[in-house]
Amino acid sequence: MTTFACIFGLSFVCCLLLAPLVRILAKRWGLVDKPDGRRKVHASAIPLGGGLAIFVSAAIAVVAALVASPLRDRLVESQFWLVGLAMASCLICAVGLVDDCRQMRGKYKLFWQLVTVAIVVSCGVQIHSVQFFEWRLELGLLAIPFTMFLLLGAINSLNLIDGMDGLLSSAGLIICLAMGAMAVLAGRYTTACVAFALAGALLGFLRYNFPPASIFMGDCGSMLVGLVVGVLAIQSSLKGPATVALAAPLAVLTLPIFDTSAAILRRKLTGRSLYATDRGHLHHCLLRSGLSTQHVLTWVSMLSLITLVGALASVALNNELLAIFSACTVVGILVATRLFGFAEFVLVKDHLTASAESLLKGRRARKRERLEVHLQGSADWGRLWRELTACAEAEELTAICLDINAPAIQEVYLARWHRGNQEPDDFDAWRAQLPLVVNGHAIGRLEIVGRRTLESTSLIVARLAIILDRLEVVVDSDASAFGVNSLRRMKTAGELHAHVAMASESAAVAVLEQSPFDVNGDPIADESITAQNVDDVLQLSNSPRKPK
Repeated sequence: MTTFACIFGLSFVCCLLLAPLVRILAKRWGLVDKPDGRRKVHASAIPLGGGLAIFVSAAIAVVAALVASPLRDRLVESQFWLVGLAMASCLICAVGLVDDCRQMRGKYKLFWQLVTVAIVVSCGVQIHSVQFFEWRLELGLLAIPFTMFLLLGAINSLNLIDGMDGLLSSAGLIICLAMGAMAVLAGRYTTACVAFALAGALLGFLRYNFPPASIFMGDCGSMLVGLVVGVLAIQSSLKGPATVALAAPLAVLTLPIFDTSAAILRRKLTGRSLYATDRGHLHHCLLRSGLSTQHVLTWVSMLSLITLVGALASVALNNELLAIFSACTVVGILVATRLFGFAEFVLVKDHLTASAESLLKGRRARKRERLEVHLQGSADWGRLWRELTACAEAEELTAICLDINAPAIQEVYLARWHRGNQEPDDFDAWRAQLPLVVNGHAIGRLEIVGRRTLESTSLIVARLAIILDRLEVVVDSDASAFGVNSLRRMKTAGELHAHVAMASESAAVAVLEQSPFDVNGDPIADESITAQNVDDVLQLSNSPRKPK
């Protein structure tokens, strides 16, 4: 244990010395995270690149153990996967630095994550069989894909929780200590050295990352921590050659896994992109409940300690039920208290209920479908939604969807209404999308689907727009986040910049963007913008098309 304490202490001291140097260099090179008033709400620009200090500090401690530690013989025997982890760590740090500088697109980041994971897997970090209680599953050809999936999941789940000062540093510290202790109990001292080296670096970095943070670790650090933790989870839980007992490491990673799973469900079931950003993560919800930043860190640390104790007890007593019980306890506390995960639980329940009803009743028995879920915030969107659905009923529309996504005022609301017995063909359908704007900031949209009738489409849109004008009553108290006291009024179809899509059987789409120009492209005065201008364009868009 003295050796592990020395590794921990050396890494801690190195990071204490290196983090201020990285902070100075990051400021000089312009590598800073600037507030944007939407997701990044810190007061001023904060230097990035703290992950570089963490990586160098941990690497120094591991190299020192290789050279001067009494365990050096055992470390040398495991050098193959250590070399792979070192190469992959260098690459993931480089990718993270590029992303911190230039905001790399999600698909390119995923590609480099795959390359990084492939390096680790090719150097021997592989799972060929999984053991759960007395049940053992041989993965066969799925061994490498399964291992890569776990490592990618670890990288991205820990990356997602890095959204608040000190959060990933604290959670990562506890996770690494747990992995190190599990490795010691299993007799895997090389894994323990890496775990305690990273834990020491994270504790040293926490000195500068504790709220209010003076430096962020950035994607460089969060992806590095995720990669190393993923490898540690596999190596510390080996029961035999390439056989992993999943219960203990998954219990230690309960919070990152739960947060990531909730984000995926939330975005998938509300029709948003998986790459979309929101303020619905664990730390956002805890902050919104009234906790201070320091109290959020305390809550997360306490919950992490519960899973740590459960995981270590399961390894020491060879009883995986203890790890599962600790993980379920943490998830149950969060959902039961509605601090986090309750809205996602409601979404899943409603989705499963609707799917079951659809299977049991069949398509002909479908009734009007409704979905309403308030994912974040406290504004009264329900009243506005009831007026919109009443109007949709009266106008015999096919479907409407109100999608509010305003992280700056911490409001996320989704509601859908569908007249189940109407499924218009593409040729008979018209669609409109009305953007909802506060002082130039988009807070959401209203999507409308209807059937072509003799009544003017633009008049229907205008009636809905009058209802939307009452938005300022709903969020007037939150509008100060945008620096205004009321919403931009939207009273005519022209002011709404409606995007009306007309689809024919051949899937050709004509889009209307109503602006202060007439159908000939000549500018017109704002006061002359009326529904008739929209009708003119719609008449052109609805002209018959020759079939191909």
